Amino acid sequence: MKFIHNDNKKKDDHWKQCEKLHAPFIVISKFNDEYMNIFYDISNYNTNLDEISNDIKKLYFSYVEFFMLSDLSLEYIYDQYYFFNIIVKNEHSEFIADKLYDYLLARIKAK
Repeated sequence: MKFIHNDNKKKDDHWKQCEKLHAPFIVISKFNDEYMNIFYDISNYNTNLDEISNDIKKLYFSYVEFFMLSDLSLEYIYDQYYFFNIIVKNEHSEFIADKLYDYLLARIKAK
């Protein structure tokens, strides 16, 4: 499983499995009626967090621009030190979480 929903009772088991496999931990949670928050954690791995965070931020800004998201409530995430949370449209959340996992895993394994 590449990600888990925040309300899933097996979230702790999923965390342990990610740790065992040296894989990204990704959680999807509800932000509001229109958006979901995707949180990822790769901080336990020997990788350049600044570089990956900045790359994710660039990709996220492209997503925001492409889908013309202008909700002011999203802007608070822009100032994260590590860009570990992204807010996406509900209908995009599982697709993006799935692809984010693949991207992060490749970056972790490349180091």
